Amino acid sequence: KPLAETSASASSSANKGYGTLEAPGQHDMRGKTAADAGLSGEDPEVPNKCCPNILSASLLGLTALLGCPCLPCGIRQLDVSQKAAVLYWGEYIGTLHKPGLYWLNPCGLQLWRISTKQQTLQLKDMKVLDSRGNPVVVSGIVAFAGTSAKKATVDVDNPFPTGVGTGFSSSYGSSTNTYLGMQSAAVLKRVASRFPYEAPAGEASLQSEGQQISQMLKSELQEKVDVTGAQIFSFDLVDLSYAPEIAQVMLVRQQAEALVDARRVIVSAAVDMTREAVSSLKNSGEPMDDSTCREVTKNLLTVICSGATATPTVALK
Repeated sequence: KPLAETSASASSSANKGYGTLEAPGQHDMRGKTAADAGLSGEDPEVPNKCCPNILSASLLGLTALLGCPCLPCGIRQLDVSQKAAVLYWGEYIGTLHKPGLYWLNPCGLQLWRISTKQQTLQLKDMKVLDSRGNPVVVSGIVAFAGTSAKKATVDVDNPFPTGVGTGFSSSYGSSTNTYLGMQSAAVLKRVASRFPYEAPAGEASLQSEGQQISQMLKSELQEKVDVTGAQIFSFDLVDLSYAPEIAQVMLVRQQAEALVDARRVIVSAAVDMTREAVSSLKNSGEPMDDSTCREVTKNLLTVICSGATATPTVALK
């Protein structure tokens, strides 16, 4: 903004009881709002940054009378892709939504920030049971962003990695130990248990219904973490395998099923080929009785269905 325009904006804000200088040209980089995700409404704005309550206003007036330079102590900067919950004497007053320079009454002030940038949470090697009771190892990735400073700092303890330094106490050593991480693991186990690891063609399974499962994971997790103000963009499975303790057994079973299917195809083809061969011999005019037909059929089926190369033999009389 031009300097004159910025000064006019600051004067207008001061007349309304606001002490804000907004950064120019800032907008939501995610392209989605909390309303688009089905979340509840945004946090309220701070109603009065100068006199939030009687105690803070009284202390500010007292320090002014005593000649203490307290005005610079109330200057706060809010960066791009951040929101901040404003508390006075432990009471939530409102939220700062837009980046810029703010003046807030410093008496009893607490400012708790969150990042609104898109983040990812990795759930690695989660062991679950499929619908048939087989242990399966799955990995998933959750894409999310924080939308409410009040919910993430006041309503829920340790909701998700905020990405910024805050004044409230939470442990961010492991993303999976947050509210979002634990709820993601629970939803993943619950949804995965509704499907078998693998199924015949045309039936739903963890291997074949990736898109449908991702949508189920996303919708169920969004419902669980709405209290944290997190907006879930996606929840995808990125790895899927049998648990190590049964992997070898299931591999043998898969090989056996593949061998049976292959033999079934070979036998079906051998029957068709033998039927066509015998029919062609009869139609050619060659005299063939029932015993000759049986002998030809037996020899052809033996040669076609055998796993080894056939060795012809001639009986000498």
